[in-house]
Amino acid sequence: MKTNYKIYTLVGVLGLSLTACELKEDLTSVYNADNAYTTEENAQEGVNGIYRYLNSATHPSTFYINDLSTDDGFKEGNDFEILNNNGLTGNIQLLSSYNGNFQMVGCANTAIDNISIMPESRFKTADKKVELLAEAHFMRAFAYYQLTNTFYRVPLITNGYYATTANPTLATVEELENQIEQDLLIATNNLPLEWSINGSDAGRPTKGAAYGYLMRLYMRKAGRLREEGSDATAAWQAALVYADQVIATGKYTLLAHPFDPFNPRSRASLYNSEIIFAVRSSETVPSGASDLALYFTSWDYNKGWDIFNVPLELYWQFDNSDERLTQFIKGEFLNINDANQKYVAPTLTQMGTLNNETSSPRITELANVYTDKYFYEKAGTYNYNTPNNLPLLRYADILLCKAEILNELNGPNQESVDLINQIRQRAFQDTTHNYTLANFASKEEMRSKLCDERLFEFNMEGLRRIDLIRMGLWKDRLDKYMDTIKQKLEIKQTNLNARRDPNVVKTPYDLSPQWRVYPKFNNPLKVYDMRRYYPIPGVYSNKYTDLQNNRSFREQ
Repeated sequence: MKTNYKIYTLVGVLGLSLTACELKEDLTSVYNADNAYTTEENAQEGVNGIYRYLNSATHPSTFYINDLSTDDGFKEGNDFEILNNNGLTGNIQLLSSYNGNFQMVGCANTAIDNISIMPESRFKTADKKVELLAEAHFMRAFAYYQLTNTFYRVPLITNGYYATTANPTLATVEELENQIEQDLLIATNNLPLEWSINGSDAGRPTKGAAYGYLMRLYMRKAGRLREEGSDATAAWQAALVYADQVIATGKYTLLAHPFDPFNPRSRASLYNSEIIFAVRSSETVPSGASDLALYFTSWDYNKGWDIFNVPLELYWQFDNSDERLTQFIKGEFLNINDANQKYVAPTLTQMGTLNNETSSPRITELANVYTDKYFYEKAGTYNYNTPNNLPLLRYADILLCKAEILNELNGPNQESVDLINQIRQRAFQDTTHNYTLANFASKEEMRSKLCDERLFEFNMEGLRRIDLIRMGLWKDRLDKYMDTIKQKLEIKQTNLNARRDPNVVKTPYDLSPQWRVYPKFNNPLKVYDMRRYYPIPGVYSNKYTDLQNNRSFREQ
């Protein structure tokens, strides 16, 4: 019998704010146990309803969870909290991610349960039923992949909604990974290679997206096995198979410049050959626009909200000829609201010296810089609606992942070098910064350089935390980040005191409270550190005590 009828009415674009698919139909009917899942049309609407929660499951929580917790992103107050592991059970972004992903799971469960038992005669073709089921299985796998990336272990619910589960308990890592794999295999077998961007199916997951997430799943497993001291060869080999499957589709390419995959200026640029899966948006469909661009710029730069910044510590690492710096990161700009004010990012040695009230325009020192990765000219002036997509998987990731996999299997090798150089050649627009095999003396050295390359390529795309965990470089990179923060503030303190007028500023500057909040200086990071994963929100873990142990992995 049919169960769990919960089909949401949608108008225009799926997902309401950020979307995975565009619809042109006006879907306003209301369903109940008597008329839900009786026709192909409302079966389609049931699948469409899964995307309603894609926004809350990914944005803006993905940046809080995966970027601010690392050397990749900064927002004063928030990164301190995350890095120190304080008050996280009540963190609203964690709750949004937990709820959003489990709502997707519930919607997918309902679609799978009910479409499975619909007679094939209700569909125009038998393939359509299979395709709808494959889409629902992919979205359930995606949601569980997100949940396990964030919370490590969660309840496994494959029928109905979270709220209908009497006593949710934690599934094992193996159970969760097996379910994700099973769902993705169904998707690989039955999803199309591509959808038309001119119809209502634009943006739905494809066979290539399913292969890509299988690759990511096996890479994550391999990293965990290596950390445990177990043989990860089979997992790396499986990951390689799926990386090659994505490439073999022939549907994806690197675009000419780093900004091209993110360009929001036209529909053609948004639906490009580098993006494999994304949270999509549209200015032209009611309730379909995004506020993504507003999170990454200040009011004085582009009338944004100044939510997420790029740390100076990352800004200083870029080569000046790297387009990922020149196209993406804004370290100098005039105040659009005041032409007499100019913002400038300091070098490390300039910390605390650039504020100059006598210059014209007067210079104000930036504490952090801004990313143009999600830039849109009309952000903040166009009813806060922008067409920016949030890429979740792009072809550049597949290439660097394959390079990593081959290194883990074989050590430094020419194929990995060539794959890395595809990314670097685009970044520098020539071969002058390409690597040679001689640049990598060991597997560990290539892994380290790949880690750096991924930071430059994917900063502010929600990948950094899982990259560091998988590569076993969580402690190393965070310790280096915190060391640079301390050095930066010590230099700033020295420079400020050198300029201090004792008649104006009576006591010397002391910036030590700003660096002491970082965990390295209070409580050193452990190799296996609970700050790598997050606690299940207290609204659930306080009610169900089993959920308090979701981060139960080995520490030393």
